[in-house]
Amino acid sequence: MLSNIKIIAMLAVLVMALAGTMAFAAVNEQSDAIGEDLSATYGEPTNTNIAPGYRWTYTPDFPSDLTQYLTVSLKVNDSNVGSVSGKTVTVNIPTNAATGTKYNVVIQASMTSPVSQTAYQYVTFTVVNGLSVSGTINDIIKGSNINFTPTGTSGMGNVTWTVTSGKSLPDGLTLSNGKVTGTPTALGAQTVYLTATAPGGETKNLEVSFTVYSKMVGGTAETIKSYNSNVSSAAITNNSDIGVTWAVTSGTLPSGFTLNSSTGVVSGKSSTVQSTTVTITGTSSHGPSQTATKQITIQSEPALTLSCSQDILTYKNNSAEKSVSITSSDSSTKTWSVSTFSGASISNGTLKVKNSTAVGMNQTVTVTCTTAYGQSKTCNVAVSVEDTLAISGDDVLNILAGNDGGNTTAFTVTGGSGNTLAASTEVTGLNVSISNGQLHANKTSIGTDHVVTVTVTSAAGQTASTNVTVNVYSQLIFTSVPTGGALIYAV
Repeated sequence: MLSNIKIIAMLAVLVMALAGTMAFAAVNEQSDAIGEDLSATYGEPTNTNIAPGYRWTYTPDFPSDLTQYLTVSLKVNDSNVGSVSGKTVTVNIPTNAATGTKYNVVIQASMTSPVSQTAYQYVTFTVVNGLSVSGTINDIIKGSNINFTPTGTSGMGNVTWTVTSGKSLPDGLTLSNGKVTGTPTALGAQTVYLTATAPGGETKNLEVSFTVYSKMVGGTAETIKSYNSNVSSAAITNNSDIGVTWAVTSGTLPSGFTLNSSTGVVSGKSSTVQSTTVTITGTSSHGPSQTATKQITIQSEPALTLSCSQDILTYKNNSAEKSVSITSSDSSTKTWSVSTFSGASISNGTLKVKNSTAVGMNQTVTVTCTTAYGQSKTCNVAVSVEDTLAISGDDVLNILAGNDGGNTTAFTVTGGSGNTLAASTEVTGLNVSISNGQLHANKTSIGTDHVVTVTVTSAAGQTASTNVTVNVYSQLIFTSVPTGGALIYAV
C-alpha cells in the first residue's frame, strides 16, 4: 500500500514538472517569435517607431505607496533588445535591423510584500527607415536667387535642418524653415553645408556645391562718327569666367570697319556719308547659357551736340511767353521737336512755354534735334509751372502794449514756389515782421483796428496778400489804491 502511495506521488511530481516545462516553453515560444501579436495576453500595446541603431529609455511610474516594494523586469524581450537597470528600461535596436521588423517588450512590475501583485506594460517597437538626405543646386549667374529645399526623410518623423557646426553659408544665403534662400554675393565655387536631424537625434551632413558665374553685360546703344578718321566703339568688359565671343547678328558693317570678337569693339574709318546700324551679340561659352547685345551706329558726319543748360520758370495760365534757346553744333539740316507738354512749342531751337496748365516743379520737357543724316540728339529742359498763389490765416491779432507784442499762427500758403512772406503797415509805432511764417507785431501804445498787410511772393513773380487787424490793449493793472470806503461794524 505504501509503495502505491509513493508511485502516485512520483507521478504527481512528474505531471507538475511537465506542466512547468510546457509553460516555460510557451513563454519561450512567445519570446522567440519576434514581433508576434501578444495583445491577447497583455492587452493592446504601445507602438513606438524607431530607426536602426536607436535607443529607447523609459522609467515607469507607480503609486507612491508601492514604489519601494516593486521590482521591474522584462517578461518578454524579443532578441534581447531590452535591459533593465533599477526601474529604468532601455531598448537598443540593432543597427542592421530590417525596416518593418517588430520587437516585443513586455515590462513586468511585481511585488511580494506586503501584498503579492504583478502588472504588465506591453510595448511594440517597429523598425522604420533611418535618416537619408539629398539635394542639388544648379550653377547660377551672379544676381540670381537661390531657392533650395534639401530633401531629408526619416521614418522617425519630420527632419530639421541646420547649418553644419563649424561651417557657414555662402554670403547672401540664409537658412529658414528648412529652405536655403538668397542671392550669393561672391563669384566662383560655393558650397552649402547642412546637417539634417531626425527625431531621436540621428544626424547626417549634406554638402551641396554649385558655381556662381559672372553676369554677361552688353552695352547701351552707341554711335561712332567718322569722316575719314579712325574711330572705335567702347570695349565691352566681361569677366573671363564666362568666355564671351562677339559677332555681328544684325546689319552689315560698312566697308572699312571690323569687329573684334573678344572685346566687341567696332573700329575703322570711312569717307562715305552714311549712317549704318549693326547689332552685335555676345555668347558665353562657360556656365549657364547667356547672351547680350549692343547696337552700334556708324555715321559719317560731325557729331551733333545740344546744350540745354537753362530752365524755364512760369506760373499757371501765364500769358507772358517764357523761352530758352537750345544751342547746337553745326551739322546737316536740322529738324526740331518737343515732347508733349501743355503750352510748350519749339521753333529753330527756341523752346517756348505760354498759358501752361501743367502745374508742377522741375518737370522734364524733352527737346529732340535730328540731322538729315540720321543723327538724333535729345536734351531735357526743366520746366516749372507754379500753381496759383494764395495765402490765408488769422485775420485778427490782439496784443498787449509793450515790447513783447504777440504773433499769429503760421499763415497757410498754397501754390507758387520759393515763396517769401513780408508784412507792411502804415500805422505809426506799430512794428511788424514775419518769422517762421507768423506775423509778429508790437506797439508801445494802445489802439485798435490797425491794418497790417501780409504779402507772399513766388519765385515766378506771383503775389498774393491778406490783411490782419491788429488791436493793441493795455496791460492789466490796478490804477487806484484802496482809500476811504465803507466800514461795517457790529451794533
